[in-house]
Amino acid sequence: MIGDLQGPLAVVDGHGRLQTIDRRWSFEWGVGVGDHWRVAHQTAGTRRHRINDAPVYETRLRISGGDVVARVAVANDGVSRVLIVEFGNVSSDAVAVALVGRAIDGEISAARDSVNLDGRVWIRPERQAGSVVAVSDPQDPWAEIKGGPSAVPVTVRGSEVAAGLVIALPHRQSVKFQVVVEGRVPTRTASPTEIASGWSAVTADALRVDVADADLGTAWRRILGDLVVQAGSDDPGSAAETAPVLDIAGLDREADRARAAVVAASEAGQLGDAAAVATLRALASRDLRLGKRSGLDELADVLVAAAADSLDAETANLVARALEVTAPRAAADARRIAAKVDPAVAYQPVTPAVRAAGRVLGPLVDDSRPNRIDLLEDAPPEWFARPVDVRGFGTLWGRVSFSVRWHGRRPALLWERTGGPDRVELHCTGLDPSWSSIERQGETLLAEPPWAPS
Repeated sequence: MIGDLQGPLAVVDGHGRLQTIDRRWSFEWGVGVGDHWRVAHQTAGTRRHRINDAPVYETRLRISGGDVVARVAVANDGVSRVLIVEFGNVSSDAVAVALVGRAIDGEISAARDSVNLDGRVWIRPERQAGSVVAVSDPQDPWAEIKGGPSAVPVTVRGSEVAAGLVIALPHRQSVKFQVVVEGRVPTRTASPTEIASGWSAVTADALRVDVADADLGTAWRRILGDLVVQAGSDDPGSAAETAPVLDIAGLDREADRARAAVVAASEAGQLGDAAAVATLRALASRDLRLGKRSGLDELADVLVAAAADSLDAETANLVARALEVTAPRAAADARRIAAKVDPAVAYQPVTPAVRAAGRVLGPLVDDSRPNRIDLLEDAPPEWFARPVDVRGFGTLWGRVSFSVRWHGRRPALLWERTGGPDRVELHCTGLDPSWSSIERQGETLLAEPPWAPS
């Protein structure tokens, strides 16, 4: 998934083919070497990678002299929202590249300097194309490209239309295409690589996870960008799911962006039962993890009613705790509801990014019990004698940072907790089930873990 702070825009498949979230547009590409064309989604051997762990991707297509790389990202300057497709030729051969856009029900006019869709600029190349094609269903634009396209402008209309621009790309050069989603064509846009660097700044101060499993840390960095994009989703349930995880990560401004959208959807009566449950959790998280008013006291009754039989006891208890100070009567009602709901009903996030976040964060911290934080409850044996660093984990009982270092077969734990109630028990049952502390910070040498290899 690629997008920006405004939300998801498109999905990139394993061949670098793009499909917008609303399925109205799609984009595909190919490379011409001599008189032979290789269409990426019809060719084996394409390899897709993230750039800097951001929601920015590159897809490499092997040709005889090396690779041609297609990079994709979303740029948004507040006036225009643009999909950027950049091709780089890192092969030893001169090639041609073609970008083909497909649209539903419209009129396409293709010329060497731009493709217009329904009278508006849709695709603008960085420099003039050498040739163009435009077809309507059932014609195949790639057949036209392979057959030798013309430089003459062409216009077509139909229920399914497509246009392609073909540009020569010498060795070690690159070319960008702008696909205008909203606004006008910007005079300059950043490259996908520059956009990926910008994403690093968005998540620079977020929760840091450094553990023995390097893949886990990499997964977390990638999940962060996906969560920030998802926070702007038009689907209120998807947006609401991200807020508690973004609070855990310390990205409360992004979490508030999601909350604002789902509150607006709630006030408009646009929440289904599952989305209402996710919204209750999103609002309670702001009260409990950030210590800031969320407006839950004003919306709880409506959201609980909308949640209906999807409401689970854990969510109801979170709501009760969040309302204890501002609305004690409503908090008591929430506790009574928690005692009555079907115990078989459990909250389960549905979006891939939030579920992935649970798999990464679950083994690190458990804050589900009252006034208790358990660190590394499920520490795997593979972490024996390996360092652990977790910085800025936003629990329901304050923000926690901790490290583990090893002295022979015994782990040394260093910790700090800020915010939350004064008396909270800290445990580390995954390493030493006998240890606990109510101190906000400290260090201790734990016993040898019971699962330590002999």
